[in-house]
Amino acid sequence: MKQKLNKTLLFSNYGIINLILAGILFAIFAYSAIYSPNKVNHPIPSYFTQLTGEISPSTGLSRSFSSLVRCDVKSALNFNPFGLQIFVFLLIQLLFRIGNFFLIKERFTLIKAYILSDILLSIIGFLLVFSPLIKFTFELFKKFIVN
Repeated sequence: MKQKLNKTLLFSNYGIINLILAGILFAIFAYSAIYSPNKVNHPIPSYFTQLTGEISPSTGLSRSFSSLVRCDVKSALNFNPFGLQIFVFLLIQLLFRIGNFFLIKERFTLIKAYILSDILLSIIGFLLVFSPLIKFTFELFKKFIVN
């Protein structure tokens, strides 16, 4: 009985986490679809660039995503060279989260191994895709905080 309760609790928590992540990812894609890539009307500017005058690897991501939602890959790459890889990663994550929420049943016997695999693969994918931004952040930290 206790093992059944633990599996049910594990599944419900995993389902809730997948639903929350899917909601956040959907909001990102909706934001990208609402705002035009050609107009400078995105309400979330690059504060780092505004404050320092330097261009960060995240500059132009919103407009890149807006272009990708409209299937304009060439413009997207011009706005941000990392936009396509981040967009594809987030799109795969959205589809995977939705699929997990609807397809995983509490009768799934390898749920713990599946969840651990999901976490591990998602972290590895995140680190690979966001590595230019992570590297830039560590370089900034080293430049401004450590020195």
